[in-house]
Amino acid sequence: MTHDVVVLIEREMSEGDAVRVAALHARHDDAVNYHLLVSSHPTEGIAGPMALLGSSFADVAGLSGGAVHNRAQSGTATALADPQYDLASVIEHSSRRLRGRNPGAVNVSITHGEILLALRTLVNSTNSQEVIVVAWPETAARFVCSDWTTRVRKELKVPRVRVVEHDT
Repeated sequence: MTHDVVVLIEREMSEGDAVRVAALHARHDDAVNYHLLVSSHPTEGIAGPMALLGSSFADVAGLSGGAVHNRAQSGTATALADPQYDLASVIEHSSRRLRGRNPGAVNVSITHGEILLALRTLVNSTNSQEVIVVAWPETAARFVCSDWTTRVRKELKVPRVRVVEHDT
């Protein structure tokens, strides 16, 4: 039996991200299959890192309002590839890092449309039991403050949703 997990990423996963995601399942008896979901247009919809969720998801998640500060736009150096400019690197590096930490499969899906629909479709098609969102600290803080994980868990009908901060 396998444990399927959708990992939603807004930028390339760092080595630290892969370590932390895999560590969440280190004691799991079943093989873990990760399904990475990457958007080809991460800055459309809500500005900055919140764009990961798409504009219509903000209403579901209760996160409408002002833009969230984007590290890349602020001039803070980041070595993580942005899918809007280098989708191939995001896919290659993120999947390689996660494969290096996991004996199970790592599959990648790209969405060119609404993130909520892609997330729901991937969760259903893979029969995933869990969703992990790898997000910038500012995004993760907003998720926690708004009880986002509970709302998304109910919306996606998945037993567990976790938010992991990017480790850069």
